[in-house]
Amino acid sequence: MTDTFGDLTDRELLDKVKSGANVVFNRVVPMLDPVRDNGADAQELRNQIAELHRLLQACIIEGRRGRVSFETVDLGFNPNKDLQHACHGRIVRVRRDYPNKEEINLEISASATQAAFNLIIPHHNRRTLEDDRSFQTLKIGYRTRLLGLFEDVAPRRIETVLAKHDLEFGNTRFVQSPEKVFSALIDIVYSLRNALFHGSITPNEQHNEIYDPAYHIVMRLVRCTL
Repeated sequence: MTDTFGDLTDRELLDKVKSGANVVFNRVVPMLDPVRDNGADAQELRNQIAELHRLLQACIIEGRRGRVSFETVDLGFNPNKDLQHACHGRIVRVRRDYPNKEEINLEISASATQAAFNLIIPHHNRRTLEDDRSFQTLKIGYRTRLLGLFEDVAPRRIETVLAKHDLEFGNTRFVQSPEKVFSALIDIVYSLRNALFHGSITPNEQHNEIYDPAYHIVMRLVRCTL
């Protein structure tokens, strides 16, 4: 990745891989769609992903955001930084990196009978927002709308890639988006690498079972560059 994209941070390099226009993305994403590639190699990769999911569900491995799981994965940088909606005749707006980098600005326009609302918190943290006294005094409808926009402008896209009726890998269903599944896969194997490298787990028989499909998945990614 460094050879291709330069001397960036790990997170920046991972985002580059997730965003496309590189050999790993171009070769692996089609393999995650049974319609586009149902060859033996692609089937094996999808089965390994399903097995990795099964093993992660049976064992807790903690990552930087909590449990490592396909239910909560980092899909990359969120380009949405400024969103607004109408609510009871007023404009509800949330902006990220405004007025300063990392700050979140929450606004509700004034009406004939109500003053404008404005709140700036230093970084994107839901607990900080919910604990703010001025936020707590708002009516529930405004708080709900602000919280929704607040989550929609989060710096990272944190989502689940599991689904009920979409892409089928073994006995597991993933969202109908090979690109999202690929991003999730990159996030999962990097989180597993961190857990092992930084010593947050002690290798044992159960952990070794998880790292078996993870190893084969990583080797598949590496072979794309050879």
